[in-house]
Amino acid sequence: MQIINNHDYNHIPIHSIIAKVSVILLFLIGITILINCVAAASDGAIRMTDTTGYEKAPSFSPDGKYIAFASTQNGDANIWIVDTTTLEMIQITFDPSEDLYPKGWSPDGRNITFTSKRSGNLDIWTIDVYSKNLTQLTTYLGHDFYSSFSPDGTKIVFNSDRSGNSDIWIMDADGSNPQQVTNDTSEDMIPSWAPNSKSILFHSLRSGNGDVWMIDYDGTNLTQITTHPSDDWGASFSPDGKYITFDSERTGNMDIWIMNADGTNLLQLTDFEGTDMCNIWSPDNNTIAFWSNRYGNGDIFTIDKTATIKVNRFQDTTYASLLLVILIGFLGYLGIRAKRQNR
Repeated sequence: MQIINNHDYNHIPIHSIIAKVSVILLFLIGITILINCVAAASDGAIRMTDTTGYEKAPSFSPDGKYIAFASTQNGDANIWIVDTTTLEMIQITFDPSEDLYPKGWSPDGRNITFTSKRSGNLDIWTIDVYSKNLTQLTTYLGHDFYSSFSPDGTKIVFNSDRSGNSDIWIMDADGSNPQQVTNDTSEDMIPSWAPNSKSILFHSLRSGNGDVWMIDYDGTNLTQITTHPSDDWGASFSPDGKYITFDSERTGNMDIWIMNADGTNLLQLTDFEGTDMCNIWSPDNNTIAFWSNRYGNGDIFTIDKTATIKVNRFQDTTYASLLLVILIGFLGYLGIRAKRQNR
């Protein structure tokens, strides 16, 4: 039997040791990236609809049991709801014209406000989910759209071009007393209420770029919320007022982002090919609904706000892997030098 002396290891070429260490490190990096890519391939989003139509503009019922959305699954755009537990879908409106943007439930969960062309023009309507009774709230000849009830149920915010430009308006919940909130030469659109039923988030081009802004419904306290050079679109408050989610193209892809209400601790929430947008919170302060074409068709998804942990962990791992690749390259360089010196 041959006994190997420890001093024999001194004769192993240094370039051979470096090569073996590099191979091991590359293998570990490959495994790490593979694991994280598998995790990131699903950002935790749950598919709520899966039809041959196109689903958009979700909104949670006040008890969180249902999500209203617009769908073309039967050909015409109509309003549907889906049970968040059973995923059973129920059609609410039946009209050959377009029924769109069911972005707001009344606080009692009985009525949904939406946009419709059934009168020959884009106007704001409500429908009683139980009786299916319809009420037309606006009759303007221009475009009134994208409406939602205030959390206290007393007012409805909506977009309108009745002033000659796209601006934010409010009216009483019965459609009376319309009042203009914003008045700017740029486009103001996609309004949503803060939990206090006083402030309104909206998308605006007034800074020369698409950003999220906030204003009180009486037109005071205008505040710019985001300032990124890429476009930020629709935003919504969590029901407890602690967070704001918004749609953004800041990574080159339309995704959902989340931050504290004061603008700090900005994190990416969704991370998937395709468009993720039209975010809205559930009453539990944990779940966000949105529409996405990530599987080729527009569908409604939900995601937990803690999904940011997975997305950002994947980013951190990617950065660490890049550093290791640089280290391996350096070790390879040292190995080549050592091999040349031994010749």
